[in-house]
Amino acid sequence: MQPDPLDRLLAAAGDRARSASDRDATPDRAFAADLRDRLLSEMPDGAHTPRVGWSLPHLFRMPRLVPLAVAATLVLAGVVGARELYVAMADHPTPTPVPSVAVEATAEPTPSLTAEPVATPSATAEPTLEPTAVPTPVPTAKPTPKPTPKPTPVPTPVPLAILSLSVTGCNGGVVLDWSKYDGAGPFNHYTTLRNTTDSIPKAYPPQGGAVDPGGTYTTVLEKTSAVDAEAAAGTTYYYRAMAFNAEDEVIAASSIVSAMPKPVAALGALGMSAIADGTQLTWTPYAGPGACFSYYKIAYSEEDTTPSYLEGDPYLAALGEQSADSFVSPTGEALVSGKTYYVRVQVIRATDLGGFLVAQTDVATYTVP
Repeated sequence: MQPDPLDRLLAAAGDRARSASDRDATPDRAFAADLRDRLLSEMPDGAHTPRVGWSLPHLFRMPRLVPLAVAATLVLAGVVGARELYVAMADHPTPTPVPSVAVEATAEPTPSLTAEPVATPSATAEPTLEPTAVPTPVPTAKPTPKPTPKPTPVPTPVPLAILSLSVTGCNGGVVLDWSKYDGAGPFNHYTTLRNTTDSIPKAYPPQGGAVDPGGTYTTVLEKTSAVDAEAAAGTTYYYRAMAFNAEDEVIAASSIVSAMPKPVAALGALGMSAIADGTQLTWTPYAGPGACFSYYKIAYSEEDTTPSYLEGDPYLAALGEQSADSFVSPTGEALVSGKTYYVRVQVIRATDLGGFLVAQTDVATYTVP
C-alpha cells in the first residue's frame, strides 16, 4: 500500500523541523504554498478548483467561502500537528531558558537617571538646617573648693658669722677694731652699737638701751676700724660690732666688749726759737699706749688762737714717730719772717673711718725774726 501523500508531506515537515541546522529557520514560503495546494487537491471533487484568477465577486460567493474556511482550518491543523509531532519525536536538549528583557527588568531593575535622578545639593534643595535651640542646662552650684593653704616657705637662716672686736680706751676717745667679714650672706655694711650695760641685741635699729654712736657705718668691706670720740671720759661703755645685709638683717656679730675713755692728755709747753736754718720747735713726747697714737700734727694759724688739725687749720709737719720731740721749720717755707703765728703740737689717733685728738701742747705765739 502506497503511503498517503498527506502523510508524506507531514513526514517531510517533521524531518524539516527536526533538522538541527534549520530548527530556528523561518518556514519556506514555497513549501507552504505547495503544501496548501496539495491539501486542497485531495479534497472531494468539486470542492476545490485550482485558482486561475480571483475576483471580488468570486471571493464573496458563498460556495467559495466554505472551502476556503475549511482549507485554512486544515492548514492551521497541519502546522500545529507538525509542530506537535516534531516536539514528540525529537530527541534534543531542552534549551536553557534565557530570561527576557521584561523578566530581567522586573527581577533586577537597573536604575536610570531619568527614573531615579540624584538630587544635586543646593541651597534650595537642601536648606541649611538651623540647630534646634536646646535649653542650656542650669549647672548645679558647686561650692568652690578652697585651696589648701601652703605654708609660706621660711628661708633657711644663714648661720651668723663671727667677728672679732677689740676696743681701746684712749685719751680723748675709744678706738674700735673688728675683723673683716667672711661669711656666706651678702654683705652690705658694718655698724657698731654701744650701751652702758652689757646688753646689746643683735638687731637694728638698736634695742634694749643700745645706741648707734655714729662714725662706725661703712659699706666698704675692707674698712674695719673706727672711733667713738663722743664717749665721756671716765665712763665704761660696752660695744658690739655687726655686719648687715641690705635689709638690715644681722649676718655677723662680735661678742660684747667694754672700754673706758680718758680725757685728752696735756703735753705741756711748746718751745719755739730761731736758729740759723729756721725755727726750732720742741715738746714732750706722748707717753700713752701705742694703740692710741698715729702721728703728731704741728698745727698753726695767723688768726686762730687755738689752731687745730681736726678743725681744718694747716700744719707744719706730720710726724709718725711717737718718741719724736722736736722739729725745724725752714725759714720762708711756712713761717714767713716778720709775721706772728699761733702754733701747737697735737697727738692724733686716726682710723679707717675717722680720728680723734689724744693729746696736745699748749699754744705758742711766735713772731718769725
